[in-house]
Amino acid sequence: MKDRITVKGQGGTFAAYIARPKTSPAPAVVVLQELFGVNADIRKTCEELAEQGFLAVAPDLFWRQEPGVDLNATSEADWQHGLRLYQAYDRDAGARDVKTQPMLWPSCPSAPARLPSSAIASAG
Repeated sequence: MKDRITVKGQGGTFAAYIARPKTSPAPAVVVLQELFGVNADIRKTCEELAEQGFLAVAPDLFWRQEPGVDLNATSEADWQHGLRLYQAYDRDAGARDVKTQPMLWPSCPSAPARLPSSAIASAG
């Protein structure tokens, strides 16, 4: 099952894409977006991880600037747009967002209350 969830962070509420494995409980992985947002490639990575038995979550890291960014890596205009977002991105705030994972687990009660830092992985 794949869909989006809402996460209540320290600075507001943001969306995350979630792909769930067929069986639960399952280990969890946080998939960090590239400068293209939570696009088709990131969602596909989450789905592939779910097929391998992981609960995969991709938080929208650009939510403070432009919620729901979904850019195409083959478009020059999208590259430029993504680079502008990335250059303005607040890394410290983004790190706090990724650590906000306890809010992600209402649909998976057997998951840990907080993901260890070793569970955080990049898709790119």
